[in-house]
Amino acid sequence: MVSRGRGLEPYLVRGLGIAVALLGGASGAFADASTPEDLFPVVMKMVIERSALYEKAALGFSCEETIVKGKFSAANGENKREEKSRYDYLYEGGSGKGYKEIRMLPAKNGDPADSKQVDPDLDVPGAYDWALLFTPQHQPHFRFEAAGRELVGFHSTFVIAFRGARTFDRGKEIAEWTGRVWVDSDTGNFVKVEAEPNGQEELLELRTDEWRKALRILGLPAKRQPQGLHYRLQFNVDKFGLSFPGDAETRRFVLDAVSGEEEIKARIAQRFRNYVFFNVHSEEDFLAAQTPGGPPPADSGVK
Repeated sequence: MVSRGRGLEPYLVRGLGIAVALLGGASGAFADASTPEDLFPVVMKMVIERSALYEKAALGFSCEETIVKGKFSAANGENKREEKSRYDYLYEGGSGKGYKEIRMLPAKNGDPADSKQVDPDLDVPGAYDWALLFTPQHQPHFRFEAAGRELVGFHSTFVIAFRGARTFDRGKEIAEWTGRVWVDSDTGNFVKVEAEPNGQEELLELRTDEWRKALRILGLPAKRQPQGLHYRLQFNVDKFGLSFPGDAETRRFVLDAVSGEEEIKARIAQRFRNYVFFNVHSEEDFLAAQTPGGPPPADSGVK
């Protein structure tokens, strides 16, 4: 199940006065409504408008991505092997045909001409794909609902639950996932995303039970034990008035055959740093690039 937020983080105790002020002094659009459901239409309008800016930024940056893959021992739960790789990361494509992430492995000699495109096959969507969640390209494939308000760091946020319409296959498309997104109450910027494969909560326990009862050879299961995924992404890089992906974590786990508790098998950490922007030097440059008055999507997915 997607983990739920816990409100104030421990390190915020020192700034409790500031935290209370943030919750009490949210933008005027949210000050009068009494429930998240009352606020929801206003919030959806804000994030849909903000999505146009995120889409404009999609082809305007590159950054460095570091990926650390760790596998855990079944005997003691310790990390038994870890691999670290660094890539140059950017997006290409367009709103019509969609976007895809590009990773270039730098050459050992430092010559950009000798770098090569690679695919580490992470079984999760591209990090920036989540920033496009509310664009017309993705909206028709999701159901959105109000899920409360929380303080995340020093961000007063509105929480939106989402469920994609596609059956989970390889996990590369965001519509294959269910979860929650936290957006800044004042700007509509993304703060974090937590997600799991569509139907995982219902299906993983069932498939694990089938695996437990399946044919065994010399006492060992003939099939691989079903695994689940938890994904978390933080938009903690702020540039020109927008938030960008900073840190992501994917945990692959199985359910213990006796207790049913989650047992981690692998962890993948992604870190995005050293953003470089093309022909953009200020927030005004991004705003000037927006296409005003674009047609609204046919279906916002709002319940």
